[in-house]
Amino acid sequence: EVLECYLMTGEADYLLRIVVPDLPSYERFLKEHLTRIPGVASIRSSFALKQVRYRTALPLHHVGP
Repeated sequence: EVLECYLMTGEADYLLRIVVPDLPSYERFLKEHLTRIPGVASIRSSFALKQVRYRTALPLHHVGP
């Protein structure tokens, strides 16, 4: 389920990007995996409603001599 995991600064310690087919699967993932990890004191979730823009190319412009 976990596609990406980031160590964060600020309020959250880690950011996980996961994919599950539906909300019951997400609930199962939380109960069977995340909440069983020692040291996990709280979990905050957010859901993307719609993809507005997606790019993978970096906007780097090479300035030549």
